[in-house]
Amino acid sequence: MRLEKKIALITGGATGIGRAIALRFAREGAQVVIADINDPAGAATATEAQAKFVHCDTAQIAQAEAAVAQTVDLYGGLDILVNSAAHLGGMNSVATMPESEWRAVLSVTLDGVFHVSKFAVPAMIKRGGGSIIHISSAEGMMGVANHAAYVTGKSALFGLTRSMAIDFGKQRIRVNTISPGIIDSGRPDLERYKEDPVIVQWWRDMTVLDRLGQPEEIAGAALFLASDDASYVTGQNLAVDGGWTIGHPPLPFPDH
Repeated sequence: MRLEKKIALITGGATGIGRAIALRFAREGAQVVIADINDPAGAATATEAQAKFVHCDTAQIAQAEAAVAQTVDLYGGLDILVNSAAHLGGMNSVATMPESEWRAVLSVTLDGVFHVSKFAVPAMIKRGGGSIIHISSAEGMMGVANHAAYVTGKSALFGLTRSMAIDFGKQRIRVNTISPGIIDSGRPDLERYKEDPVIVQWWRDMTVLDRLGQPEEIAGAALFLASDDASYVTGQNLAVDGGWTIGHPPLPFPDH
């Protein structure tokens, strides 16, 4: 097992990508703590993973501090942090977005990552090092129309990743980012859009693999970055997007 005797805290671990990461890490031997605002789903995932669940709104710095402290109290330390919690917000440009939406999205998508990381780093230093993984997005790599707050928060994680990797490399803490593409994660907005075959086909056409990704495929990437297999990898962004960000979709030329 690749994470045997490792202690992992996963924010946003109740559903979707975070849930898949929690389950995979548990199967690989990690002692897992799931931190989320979704109490019923968080408890259910924790039961399935034989993990622990703590209620945590990462936008609230006191709750972020408490989640790290509870992890250390439960298992004696912290080796792995996955910052998966995020807030999507609505579909707005800066001209149409209410200020409250801007703040709500960034308070979780960016500030929440800072909050949890702030308290996780000292705990990892006490353990002699660790791995921190931020979950960004292909949207943060490219930009998407009318999603200004989410794109801003996710793209900011790349700079935060590099800064943290530089600051804590000598303490043997590796910091990396994963940027998922369109993942069939059960997210409510995606489930709604999946009812429209035109949107589904557009999603498929934006990849070179001609399909949506699965949460387990992000979990596999997270496992690599969390494990000793990535012992010389830090400050990097790993796009797991079916080829979405490498270029334009195939042109509609007839086959010859």
